[in-house]
Amino acid sequence: MPGADMPAKATYARYRAPADNNAALVDPDWRVLLARLREPATRADLTIGGVPLARLASEARRDLLAAAHGDAAGPLILSGHQPELFHPGVWFKNFALASLAGASGGVGVHLVIDTDLCRATSIRVPTGSIAAPRWEAVPYDRPGAPMAYEERRVLDRSVFDSFATRVASTIEPFVGRPLVTSVWPHARAAIDAGGLLADGLSAARHAAEPSFDCPTLELPFSTVCDSAGFRRLLAEILLHADKVADAYNGALAEYRAAHGLKNAAQPLPDLATDDAWREAPLWVWSIDHPARRPLFVRRDGERVELSDHAGWVTAGPADADGVVAWLGELRGQGIKIRSRALVTTLYCRLVLADLFLHGIGGAKYDQVTDRFAERWLGVRPPAHATLSATLRLPIEHDSPTEADRRAALRRLRDLRYHPEKFAPNSDAAAVKQRWVATAKTPANAAERHEAITQANEAMAASLTDERVASEERLKQIEHGLRAAAVLDSREHSFCLFPADDIKERLQRLTAIE
Repeated sequence: MPGADMPAKATYARYRAPADNNAALVDPDWRVLLARLREPATRADLTIGGVPLARLASEARRDLLAAAHGDAAGPLILSGHQPELFHPGVWFKNFALASLAGASGGVGVHLVIDTDLCRATSIRVPTGSIAAPRWEAVPYDRPGAPMAYEERRVLDRSVFDSFATRVASTIEPFVGRPLVTSVWPHARAAIDAGGLLADGLSAARHAAEPSFDCPTLELPFSTVCDSAGFRRLLAEILLHADKVADAYNGALAEYRAAHGLKNAAQPLPDLATDDAWREAPLWVWSIDHPARRPLFVRRDGERVELSDHAGWVTAGPADADGVVAWLGELRGQGIKIRSRALVTTLYCRLVLADLFLHGIGGAKYDQVTDRFAERWLGVRPPAHATLSATLRLPIEHDSPTEADRRAALRRLRDLRYHPEKFAPNSDAAAVKQRWVATAKTPANAAERHEAITQANEAMAASLTDERVASEERLKQIEHGLRAAAVLDSREHSFCLFPADDIKERLQRLTAIE
């Protein structure tokens, strides 16, 4: 069993999305990333699930590329995201994946994280007018019971089929022909072919990518979870559940302490202990009962027991090869064991990828993954890249800024407390100036305060029109900021943008010199 002494105190990077339109975060920069991809991949000298990591990585990479119908030549670059109609800052990773693969002679694979929960079945679409924009939720399916994307089917075909038409109608005041109108037929075709909701959503995006010069491969992460290589990692977790849970919880405690977090659920909840049972960083469900549940593990002599603490219990062998075979048998019975976020990216970075591309959220969590791996395995996974971008809808409008609001507030404060700035030649201003120039003493403090207050009130009485105009200006600015929060949001789905517009901007941001 690999392990390590307590690692040194962690430092944590802090990432922020670009504030400016058409700006990107690429950390480290393109030059550094290409240099990494030119270096031979090296794997730590440790054993995972009974086999050396180097052998595990070679076999797992081969199987992944075969499943994704890819070529094994060159470095392997991975990224991943849930099968959502996400904003362009997330889609930016796919374009970066294609650019880096092209520049390095490698292969780019986007992993569709269909093992995560389907939490929403609509997108927010801006509508209304420039003067009074608003959000409107446009559904692509009706809500259903919480379950992973890999189990979620389309529940209302009429809602799904009409999605593009309703989106185009809703956003018509701002965008004439959004991308959704040209890609949604591919989504419908995927469902016609028997696909799940995730297949339809992914098909809509992936259909546009070749014509956008973004040639990447795709693979559902559920396929990775059912691979022999991934079961080796699961075996390592199940056979050493106590050490895994201690390392996991310790990494989270470090992160909370470094960031001053008091909420025990942030950034993730600890793994629980229940008598001899230890919660693993894994989920379990079955095809017949698709609600995901925590997986608990305990050793009972020469057996390993698994439970969801909701009535399901099973037992299997306590050696690595036996566990790998047993997990295959459970899958044949319709039982699915899936990784939680930290284990997902740990496997991708430690075993599969020469380079993994994270967004900001994933990069934040993976700082915990690094510490988790160090505590558990004694190694830190290969460094990842962090990428995001800000692209706003091409809606022509004038917007006030937060600086405008602060200036308007300062003006109103000055009208109340420093009215002499607006009536410098008044008698009241002269009176105030004399008292301000007079040193404050216990004897004159009350008289001085009252005189200054009366002077301010006298000047304010002559500045009523100025105050009313300034208050109206503040209202206009605040209204404009509320409108800008809709029009200038970086969270608009990629499918709301005009095709040529978003294609040109994403290509420009991912052009590697």
